[in-house]
Amino acid sequence: MMKKILSILLLSLMPLGAKSTTHVILVWDGYLQFLPSTLEVELGDTIQWLPLDYPSMVHTVTSSNIPPGAVEFDVIWQAPADTFFQYIPAVPGLYEYVCTPHIQYDMVASFNVVDGTSGINEMNQSDVFVYPNPVSESLFISSIQKKVCYRVYSPSGKLMLEGISFGEVDVSSLQKGTYFIELIGIRPRLYSFLKE
Repeated sequence: MMKKILSILLLSLMPLGAKSTTHVILVWDGYLQFLPSTLEVELGDTIQWLPLDYPSMVHTVTSSNIPPGAVEFDVIWQAPADTFFQYIPAVPGLYEYVCTPHIQYDMVASFNVVDGTSGINEMNQSDVFVYPNPVSESLFISSIQKKVCYRVYSPSGKLMLEGISFGEVDVSSLQKGTYFIELIGIRPRLYSFLKE
C-alpha cells in the first residue's frame, strides 16, 4: 500500500506534458571507449550506459568534473551486465567522466546539459556512432538514418573520399594517419579517426 501511495505521489509531482529523452552511451570493451564520447542533453533527460560488446574486464563510470550542486557518480561494472547505469542530471553544465581502470588509455568522455530546447530539428550526437577508432579497413556509421552523405578530409583539409554510406565506409585506400569524416545533415557532424 505504501509503495502505491509513493508511486501516486511521484506521478503527481511530475509536470504535465513533460517530455524527456533517454540517451544511450555505449561502453565499448574492445577499444576501451565510450560511444559517443561527447553528448548534449536537455535538463531532465536520462543518460543510460549500456554495453556495446560483452564485457571482459571491469569498467567504471566515474564523474571527474561536474557542475557545482550536481550529484557525483561512481559505478563499477563487470560481466554479466545487460543494464548498466542510468543518471538524470539535475544541474545544467558540463559533466566529465572516466573509466578509472582505463584512464591511461584515454577512456574518458563528457556530456553537456542544457536548459531548454534549441528548436533545431536535426539528429543529435546520441543517435550517431562512428567506429572503430582506430580503423584499418571499414569505418561503420550507426545512425537512425538509413543512408548518410559523408566526406573524409586530411588534417590539412584536403578532400580524400566522399559518397553515400548505408552504414559502412571503405577507408582501406587511405594512408596511415588522422582523418576527419563529415556527416552531412547530422549535428555535430565532424568526427576524427585514426587510420592504421
